[in-house]
Amino acid sequence: MTINMPQSINNRLSSTFSKITERLNMPIRKLSSYYAMVLERDINSKQTWALLEAQAAFFLGILPIGYAFIVRLAALVWLLIALKRCKELL
Repeated sequence: MTINMPQSINNRLSSTFSKITERLNMPIRKLSSYYAMVLERDINSKQTWALLEAQAAFFLGILPIGYAFIVRLAALVWLLIALKRCKELL
């Protein structure tokens, strides 16, 4: 089943989706530029996501003191995997 839409509606939808995508990616681009400034090298969005993941895994393992041992162990494994990914990408 295909839906036939007039070209003008299709163009407007495409334009709207690209504007939404651009606005949603803006924080990642700004964070990428911050990381690039700190690390003194170019950082793309994939590398930025890897750095964010490593930071999230680190804080998940450190901050919640009352977590069970198995949850902390899972956070440690996640941190090690995230750090390995960062090493490969950077």
